[in-house]
Amino acid sequence: MHITVILVLTYIACCVRVGTAPWNYFQLNARYFSRDKGIFSKLSIDQLIPERWRLSQTIDGEHINPSEFPVFLKPEWGQNGSGIVRADDEVELQAFRQRHTDNRRFMIQQAATGKHEYEIFGIRSGQNGAAHDLITVTETLNDSESLPINSIHNEQTTYCDITGQFDASQIAELSSFIQSVGDFAISRVSVRTDSIDALLAGDFKIIEINLFIPMPINLLDSSYSWEQRLRFIVRAMMLLALATKALPPLGRKPAIFTRMMLYGRFRSASQRVNSSFNARRTGP
Repeated sequence: MHITVILVLTYIACCVRVGTAPWNYFQLNARYFSRDKGIFSKLSIDQLIPERWRLSQTIDGEHINPSEFPVFLKPEWGQNGSGIVRADDEVELQAFRQRHTDNRRFMIQQAATGKHEYEIFGIRSGQNGAAHDLITVTETLNDSESLPINSIHNEQTTYCDITGQFDASQIAELSSFIQSVGDFAISRVSVRTDSIDALLAGDFKIIEINLFIPMPINLLDSSYSWEQRLRFIVRAMMLLALATKALPPLGRKPAIFTRMMLYGRFRSASQRVNSSFNARRTGP
């Protein structure tokens, strides 16, 4: 929580310094916002991923019968692993479907079997052309099980910043990988692969792309001192402020923050209206 507050306050201060409006942050990745759904739809973003990195993924339903297990069931929009469930067999999948009563649509995703999980965080301010001005690589560690649901809410999950293991050309290669997925101003891309060499060779699967408020997960490395964290935050938030300033004239801006926060309520109200309409059509 302290890190999040410091990130937000530093970003606002940097925006003031460079002369831009901090509330325009939510427009940085607006081109990928689904106006009809009111979210950064994971299913829509999934379609951006080149086939060699893409996992099989679709909206879940009773007609979906996975050929292999385990599978992961994920809300069409969510953050920090919230709501994700792993089903190891058909029994667990059907049990999830029976207890799923909320208004969110869930996706069913093939499991990525790589031995290692990495979080690639990037900021592209426009000062460096299409390339990223900042890339970090953080290994997600969890020895509790073979395919865990890693997140900041999982007590068994820890993070280790390994950015220093990459030279400038390798960081540029990782930047080019992200660019081939999308023109993201800020993003955190989660991948699974068997090794760092495989990662650099492009032999990995993308399991998640975060575009709304992607935490620089390297800041959760317990070996970081607060001096290191603060130094990184100042650098990253200044680049983010510059990215915000570089936004083209926005015209009519989608209310991204409001719609994302009201997503569950919006779907609930929409479903009630549709149910009422259908009842009138099919009633006596």
